[in-house]
Amino acid sequence: MKLRSVLVGTMTFLAAACAHEPSKPGERADLVHDARSALARMETKDPGLRTALAGSVAYIVFPDVGSGGLIVGGGAGSGVIFEQGVKTGFATLEHGEIGALAGGQKFAELVIINDPQALDDVKHGRFDFGANASAVLLRQGVSTDTAELQKGVAVIIEPLRGAMVNASVSGQRIHATM
Repeated sequence: MKLRSVLVGTMTFLAAACAHEPSKPGERADLVHDARSALARMETKDPGLRTALAGSVAYIVFPDVGSGGLIVGGGAGSGVIFEQGVKTGFATLEHGEIGALAGGQKFAELVIINDPQALDDVKHGRFDFGANASAVLLRQGVSTDTAELQKGVAVIIEPLRGAMVNASVSGQRIHATM
């Protein structure tokens, strides 16, 4: 319980410092463009994503998530919610980590939601991954085969740049900003 409190506190601090929720029409249009570009890039690397997305309740594309730290770290990013392939809103992602970690990185994250309750939780600010959540690195043709559902959600990560050594306990929160 104490570890969870530390993670939530770290996430809140880092999100306030790092996250930028697009509020102007031009910023939102740029985010939608970036999300669609990131998704197209991911689908090119793993064409099986198309099938996974077609069968999902919704998916969220975070085209540029920043992460970094030394022992304690975290990061944030903004994304776009798609239902049936149609943009229905925006979301923020915050994550916190504590343990053996050092460095910084940028990555794109695709969250595939297969459970209507999980989507409802995202929309109402009640969705977070616990310390045992895992993500699959995007690789040619195998990501959707190995993605593990937790809370009705699969997470796929595409590294963009940077390097980070990470053997920590982490938590992640997704919040719709519609």
